[in-house]
Amino acid sequence: MSEVDVIDEAARPAVPVEPPRNVICLGKNYRDHAEEFAAFSGESESVPSHPIVFTKPVAALCGARDDIVVDSGVTSQLDYEAELGVVIGRPGRSIPRAEAREHVAGYTVVNDTTARDLQNRHRQWFLGKSLPRATPVGPLVVPRESVPDLEGRWIRSWVNGELRQDALLGHMIFGVDEAISIISAIVPLEAGDLIAMGTPSGVGVGFDPPRFLADGDVVACEIEGIGRLENRVRFVDSFAP
Repeated sequence: MSEVDVIDEAARPAVPVEPPRNVICLGKNYRDHAEEFAAFSGESESVPSHPIVFTKPVAALCGARDDIVVDSGVTSQLDYEAELGVVIGRPGRSIPRAEAREHVAGYTVVNDTTARDLQNRHRQWFLGKSLPRATPVGPLVVPRESVPDLEGRWIRSWVNGELRQDALLGHMIFGVDEAISIISAIVPLEAGDLIAMGTPSGVGVGFDPPRFLADGDVVACEIEGIGRLENRVRFVDSFAP
């Protein structure tokens, strides 16, 4: 089946994790993406020296086969971001980097769907990242023990079958262990917390001109050995989640 085939309505997995609070996200965590985003936003800094951490509400999440339904009056610059999702299994605070992986229950795939016009307009990223039920997650949480070679796995995305993103998880600027250690030094982590680890280059805003998502587009995000999301975009006149 290709990425543009009709999605089976009977096979729509639910969101596989219910975070107890806002989803924790890392921004600009791949060097090439940091540089492409800086070119779009006009920022002088491209590659961050410390993790950029923000949140999005749990209400923004949807399933691995759900439609991404967006109010056309809210955004006209919808973008995709394939990301590794890290699910915390054991709570902790000030977690040493060497012990961070012991606090991970497993991994999943996240499409950190973003309204670039809102992100650029409001500068702080919360609104642009928080479109209701527009962030696909899943389809499963793969146990940490089943992914011993995490950094060697490929992360990719396609739009209508065209490959857009293609990188190794090991290309992240701040890896899973470092991110958990830095975040937990300030915000104690709870079981069920979901950390989205940032996206590689190849997102729509990185093209000249930008290639934002349109009504009917099908976005697929996949991490080798962890899972695959496949979601159709629908723009509507109004959307009440």
